[in-house]
Amino acid sequence: MRRILSFAALIAVAACRTAPPAPPAPAAAAPLPPLDEAALDRSADACQDFYRFACGGWIARTEIPADRSAWSRGFAELDERNTAQLRRILEAAAAGRADPADAFSGKVGDYFGSCMDERGIEARGLADLKAGWARIDAIADRPALAAELARLHGAGMTAPFGLLADQDAKDATQVILIVNQGGLSLPDREYYLSDAGKNPEIRRAWAAHLRKMLGLAGLPPAQAEAGAAAVEQLETALARTHWTRAELRDPSRIYNRVDRAGLERLAPDFPWARFFAELGQPGLDAVSVTTPAFVAEVGKQFASAPLDAWKAYLRWRLLDDMAAFRAVPAALVQERFAFQSASFSGAKELQPRWKHCVGVTDEALGFALGQAYVRRHFGAEGKDRTTRLVAEIEKAMEADLGSLSWMDAPTRERAREKLARVVNKVGYPDAWRDYSTMRVDRGSFFANVLAAGRFETNRQLAKIGKPVDRGEWLMSPPAVNAYYNASMNEMVFPAGILQPPFFNREAPETVNYGAIGMVLGHELTHGFDDEGRQYDALGNLRDWWTPAVGAEFDRRAACLEKQYGAYEALPGVRLDGKLTLGENIADLGGLKLAFAAMQAARRAQPAGDRALLGFTPEQQFFVGYAQSWCSKYREQEARRRAVVDPHSPPRFRVNGPLSNLPEFARAFACAEGTPMARPAAERCEIW
Repeated sequence: MRRILSFAALIAVAACRTAPPAPPAPAAAAPLPPLDEAALDRSADACQDFYRFACGGWIARTEIPADRSAWSRGFAELDERNTAQLRRILEAAAAGRADPADAFSGKVGDYFGSCMDERGIEARGLADLKAGWARIDAIADRPALAAELARLHGAGMTAPFGLLADQDAKDATQVILIVNQGGLSLPDREYYLSDAGKNPEIRRAWAAHLRKMLGLAGLPPAQAEAGAAAVEQLETALARTHWTRAELRDPSRIYNRVDRAGLERLAPDFPWARFFAELGQPGLDAVSVTTPAFVAEVGKQFASAPLDAWKAYLRWRLLDDMAAFRAVPAALVQERFAFQSASFSGAKELQPRWKHCVGVTDEALGFALGQAYVRRHFGAEGKDRTTRLVAEIEKAMEADLGSLSWMDAPTRERAREKLARVVNKVGYPDAWRDYSTMRVDRGSFFANVLAAGRFETNRQLAKIGKPVDRGEWLMSPPAVNAYYNASMNEMVFPAGILQPPFFNREAPETVNYGAIGMVLGHELTHGFDDEGRQYDALGNLRDWWTPAVGAEFDRRAACLEKQYGAYEALPGVRLDGKLTLGENIADLGGLKLAFAAMQAARRAQPAGDRALLGFTPEQQFFVGYAQSWCSKYREQEARRRAVVDPHSPPRFRVNGPLSNLPEFARAFACAEGTPMARPAAERCEIW
């Protein structure tokens, strides 16, 4: 699934068995300006650094909130507004004041209320955790270990691997089980294996954190020491067999359909029959693995690592997961936050409890909450205008395909076939998810987290062997995000992102084309980026390119890989041009398509232009795009993203693609060879 934005971490959890009274309805917020004059830095040369020109004023005056690792004028500020709207829905549901039309409002209110019950969580103390640990402690042999692994997987824990039901990449009509590499506490294999940068310091901090957390959870020092050492050893062994994030971007590499027999050959010492039986799927046969060497290593460790080491690992993973959800006492939550902040996020304080609880409730019951959200905050106008704009972007892509000199006729025909079959989903799904079987207990948030995990695991596993549900959404409607799904050949634009500054009813259309139009074009281009191009019109992983045209695509993509590989997120911290390649292709293609769609619309309605801050219509487009990406990051977060994020930092998401667009250079009269107008011989162009 390719998204316009990736999110770093879970949102936080909290307190009060009876939700507090709903706050009074806020006064209507002042509409956002179409373009923000105060965000500009007109002292900057647009041809030297357009990101600074468009965002320098915003960056200078903006402080990152204490509970955040980053902040942005677009995604973060919009997410903050959406979160406040969701809070009012949830507080009403928790207090029994929900609209009768809100589906599953009782479960939504109870889940949120249990999360907000901070006093109750403190009163329960370690009782829920100790009950989970008691089951782990009772493991007496390897078959019992497999059974407990299955029970924890059934409750949503992804250790030592992840399980996902998804389409077979080579037969998109089938749903099969995907076994993913996983099992790590740190964000990436590099933190375990590399001595570059701050990795040794982070490993030492993690070692101390492990021991402190286990001690706070009640283990005596000797047992905490032994348990932490076992976790470090086991996770490091697993990390050695992980593929890099750049390697995981190759769809052919990660497609390894082995089925049950092949799984048992890969890891013969792992009792798969017992594991699947305990999951309630004894006959499950259709299986693919992303990383065969990792699965083999899991099998080896299952047989060779001491049983006590596995128990220590499972105790730790349950503790860490529940501290992330803030379903355990505050001392554990604060210790986890202190480690994450110092090593990865840089945030100064925990998120307010209510914000965390909004986030985790959306994660658990997002389509029940989303149904209430769209009825209140997403009108038909937004859906209709976005649907029309998507059609305009697709028309621009059709025209672009007809003009590409490097594409031959057979490949062009298949590309047009794929474009014609793209499915567009806007705002919210046609059918809402049924949460009838999900159990929610107002008295224990810990139990509710596990119940939500069980519900989702059962929902995923139930898909296997069934017809593909082409109406399913992978993001809830309030999400400030969007995605392209190659196996479905579909684009999805949740209601949450279809609001200012991305879609602004008060803005000239030139600005909207630059903001939301680019998002639409970005997702469409993902269908034809270095990953998406490997899937055909029906969503099957199949090479539909003639060899010469495929080689030419790769040559053009290498230009972007080289360009972005030279950028530094921080001094001495370079971007990974391979990891970010797909997103960089999508940014460049999305801008080109959105600009072409805007110009076509202007030709159709030549009297529609509006003056704005002294900018021409073309300049409005580019400023509107750039200002939706104005952002600030704490140092720890910038370092982490450089390792794990397939998206380039916002500065390069603006300056990188624009420096390749002759349309931008003409709009701002940038001489060829200036930083924002790369020489023609060095310019990168694909779509």
